[in-house]
Amino acid sequence: MWAPVSTFAQITAVLAALTITAAITHHLTRHRTAGRYRAAVTAAVSAARRDDLTGLGNRTGLHAALAAAVERRRPVAVILINLDDTHTVVGRVGHRAFDELLVLTAGRVQHVASAAGAPVFRMRRDEFAVVLPHPGDAAGHAAHLVAAVAEPTDLHHARHPVTVTACAGVGVFTPHADADQRRALVRADRAMRAAKRTGRGATTVFDPITMRGNGGPPAAPADRGQA
Repeated sequence: MWAPVSTFAQITAVLAALTITAAITHHLTRHRTAGRYRAAVTAAVSAARRDDLTGLGNRTGLHAALAAAVERRRPVAVILINLDDTHTVVGRVGHRAFDELLVLTAGRVQHVASAAGAPVFRMRRDEFAVVLPHPGDAAGHAAHLVAAVAEPTDLHHARHPVTVTACAGVGVFTPHADADQRRALVRADRAMRAAKRTGRGATTVFDPITMRGNGGPPAAPADRGQA
């Protein structure tokens, strides 16, 4: 017959079990808390790089994509797409319908760009940027994007289909030759402004010889959206 276990031994065993249980619970709680914290940080970073209206990446996301290209030491092309004469469009259909147009236009641009594995970003109200990972036929891709934007669009908040054109500028960034990743955006901006001077629906590739004098920072928002 088993000898009875003393009360002291029973208490010691219970306390040991409680200590182990508390330690395990503390460890699991810390693990879950850390997991929730990492998830919250990831969500916050993602939200900070997203455009609220269209769901595309924003300017912060664009610079992150260019920084990633620098780390990979791979050339990329930046295509800037700026809608033409947006003031007239807004005056005709109103701000609410224009926002709807921007959302649908963003979807079209994203659809065309995704075929080339290129992310899309909204830079300002009427301007989008595409980072093309293989810049060999950047001009051709830019032309496809401009054509997609120009398709007539049915809007819930407009009586008739709306057609808007856009100009595109292309700038190539090569990490081996360029010290600053922002040069791709500056080059694309200069090319886009040159396209604006050509006329609606134009596409221009940055030329370091003819566009060197078009310097300065990218145009201010008020200078955009007008052909």
